Amino acid sequence: MTSPFYILPSRLRVSFLVVLLSVAGASSAQTLSLDSARSLALEHNRSLASARLQTQQYEHTMKSLRANFFPNFKVQANDFWATCDGTFSIAGGYLPTFSYSAATGTMVPNVLTDATGNPVMNGSTPVFKEYAYFPGADIDYKIGNVIQVGLTVEQPLYMGGKVSAGYRMGQLGYRMSQLNEQLSVSQTLVDVTEAYTLLVQAQEMNKVALDYDTLLSRLLRDVESAKRHGMVSKNEVLKVQVKKNEAELQVRRADNAVKLAQMNLAQKLGLPLTDKILADPQSLSLHEEVSMGDISSRPEYRILDYQTQLAVQKVKLARADFLPQVGVAAGYSYVNGVELNNSKFLDGADFGVLVNVKVPLFHFGEGYHKVKAARLEADRTRLSQLDLDEQMNLELRQAWNNLDEARLEAQMTETALEQAAENLRSSRRSYDVGLESLSDLLEAQTLWQQAYARNVQARCNWSLQSIRYDKAAGLM
Repeated sequence: MTSPFYILPSRLRVSFLVVLLSVAGASSAQTLSLDSARSLALEHNRSLASARLQTQQYEHTMKSLRANFFPNFKVQANDFWATCDGTFSIAGGYLPTFSYSAATGTMVPNVLTDATGNPVMNGSTPVFKEYAYFPGADIDYKIGNVIQVGLTVEQPLYMGGKVSAGYRMGQLGYRMSQLNEQLSVSQTLVDVTEAYTLLVQAQEMNKVALDYDTLLSRLLRDVESAKRHGMVSKNEVLKVQVKKNEAELQVRRADNAVKLAQMNLAQKLGLPLTDKILADPQSLSLHEEVSMGDISSRPEYRILDYQTQLAVQKVKLARADFLPQVGVAAGYSYVNGVELNNSKFLDGADFGVLVNVKVPLFHFGEGYHKVKAARLEADRTRLSQLDLDEQMNLELRQAWNNLDEARLEAQMTETALEQAAENLRSSRRSYDVGLESLSDLLEAQTLWQQAYARNVQARCNWSLQSIRYDKAAGLM
């Protein structure tokens, strides 16, 4: 579409361009395309950086949970020192003796027998042929310094499904974090595109205000000249002056809107708010007629699916606490310490194996209710997924409707602008030859300015609805 700026006479176009070039040279603003703005945002956006860190966090969490499938090796060293010491005695006395029987291959007591072969008894105690005498012993002990160094290996064999459920939950969390990062990218692109489009709109509305002000400036000069020659009254001049004052106010507001839009875009790009940025209107993305897609490509849709799977794993995790658990451990250790009668009592290495089996029996329904609560949570998550799926389908339909309406509105306002521009040219020609009143010319200029503004707003809204549809359809 030819810019309405070109309906101005060539003399005014040249002077207007000189003003614009001088302002641009003094402001040292940088012009960014939409693609460049998006690249800057993806590089500097803080929310996206946070999402990337979260993905890395969940990746390490998943890898730490995977380690539970493998043996756990531990080296342990203990150094214990105590002042505990003392003495204990073992009483002496007579000890019975035994001899080897070749007939039975065992040791048999040397019991004294009578003529009939029965043991001679001293009350209820048999009398032995021979006795050995143990004189007793006094033992001094001292704990002192005890050192233990060992290597232990632990391996879970069956933990009721807790290890596998935990690892599966870690995997789901990692995948959800990746989708959340993708969602952050999508939202960042939407935010930047919206901020960029708003800057384009502010710049174009600024042009509308300047063009309108230029038209009124020319008209004011013509009317003032006619007033000096007595062709029009002072009232006609005042009418144009009122419109000129309104146009100057619109220019000031448009300038402020551009500055605010520049600051907003700079914030989205992670740049200083004082940076002057100019947007290129030609880089806006405008969708022509598109068929309505579906929500299956949206990160939110897949996140909801993973949340449902995560709830199922929580049921397995709750049930695992009330199932049998089996584990095995092996260790090799060296111990040195403890003195008995000034001699080292412990000084050597040993190897040991431990098998642990734990079977929960009964705890007043704790397991049943925990598992039941987890299952109800899983059911609630499924219902929430269905509800949110419907909401996303409604959002997609609304985005498609808004895009279709915005495209139609842009086309209609472009036609209206062409008609308003032609009407303004015709009105100006008629006014110059005295066939039309000043009020009619002012009205034609106002209608053109309004049509121009509506067309700018409609095209920018078309761009906004295009990017919102892309997000709703999972296309970005």
